[in-house]
Amino acid sequence: MESKRVQLLPTPVSEALFRARVVRMGVVAPAATTATAMEGLLSRGICTKAAQQWLSHKPAGGANRDQLLAEVYERLEECPSPDTEWQSVREVLDDELLAGLLTISQVSLRRYAKGERHCPDLIAARLHWLALVIEQLEGTYNAYGIRRWLQRPRTALDGQAPLDRLQGPWDPDDNAVQAIIALAQSASFGMVAS
Repeated sequence: MESKRVQLLPTPVSEALFRARVVRMGVVAPAATTATAMEGLLSRGICTKAAQQWLSHKPAGGANRDQLLAEVYERLEECPSPDTEWQSVREVLDDELLAGLLTISQVSLRRYAKGERHCPDLIAARLHWLALVIEQLEGTYNAYGIRRWLQRPRTALDGQAPLDRLQGPWDPDDNAVQAIIALAQSASFGMVAS
């Protein structure tokens, strides 16, 4: 199946938007500053070069620093971090729903989340993709609303619920799956996500 990744890069990327992504990835707490978020990425080995460059730029503003912020924000789409994302995603999705979305058992989910078993790359990619979807929906929906959003049929998805498209051997890069994140992104911009 041909795939086409949806770009999740709003223009421009605000520091608040950047922090929201890093928080949803479970790297830092919600009250973190942008500098703390960059330091959290460095400590986790995520986007280290760009994060270090952002931290070293003086003064605090400037086009180059803003460009680095946007670059890190964009690169985070390709940086699964299961060590931090399990807890963050489980704050929004219960284990039954999450296991179904990841197409794994609840027992495996708990073992991966506790670090008792190595999380396979495909499961890590799916978990990361779900973290990005949740990040897009937050601010428009609360946790209950996000769970409902995933389970309700959507006109933009040919009457399917996002959950319906996330069954079997799905890949985050599949076109049918990318349509879900595009729909979630439209919700984050205040457009109707139906």
